[in-house]
Amino acid sequence: MNQKETAFVYTLSSRDNMVQQCLRSIATLKHYVNEEQIKIFYTPPYNEQDEKALKDTGAKLLKKENQTEAFNVSRSLPERHYGEKVNLCALEEENIVFLDCDTVVGKDIWDVMEGDFDFKARPSKIFAQENKEWENLFKENDEAYMDWMPNAGFMIFKNGFHREIEGKWRRYITNDPDFSLGKVNHNEQYALALAVSGGDVKMMEEKEHVFEWKGEKVADAYVYHVQQAAGSSAVNLMKNYLKKLKP
Repeated sequence: MNQKETAFVYTLSSRDNMVQQCLRSIATLKHYVNEEQIKIFYTPPYNEQDEKALKDTGAKLLKKENQTEAFNVSRSLPERHYGEKVNLCALEEENIVFLDCDTVVGKDIWDVMEGDFDFKARPSKIFAQENKEWENLFKENDEAYMDWMPNAGFMIFKNGFHREIEGKWRRYITNDPDFSLGKVNHNEQYALALAVSGGDVKMMEEKEHVFEWKGEKVADAYVYHVQQAAGSSAVNLMKNYLKKLKP
């Protein structure tokens, strides 16, 4: 692994507590990574104090406009997601490690990058062979079939693969793939699965990316994903609780 050709990437805006979460995540990442290798895509809405705090981490701050039309990930949430992760595709480094703001790095993250692959992530969902809707998604778009959907909270691109998939990923996000998993719209992840399916893809193990928001308890893991699932954050849970207390 050529560490000099590797960038560690976040994307966020001054919305909710994303900045506070990102500052915490970066603090844990810097135990293993030089701050010069960290890049933050900062999208609207902006805030001057937030911007200063992010710059003070030593990471490179890249201000960008929203990349797509707004979409929502849950029927209970407003349309405020913009496919921001596709920004990472424009970076010149050969290897890209993406981390959601609500992650905590617990061990040497370089270990997860070892091995031969183009793309690596932990599955959000592994589909049984009889799931024809998922299978048809790939057939209709003339893409190689992949029986799992990657979780985009922690993912690794190697060998410049992120640049290869930029056009596909952006197009599929914009066109909103015709597929649904219950009440949550994983548009960005459906599009990602279609875009990476033709590469050498590898599944992460649970110890490499722990879904704490699903109640997983794993000691001595590499990356912990601590936020609640979309529409179920601690903030929303508290709001719902307070509503019940009103007469």
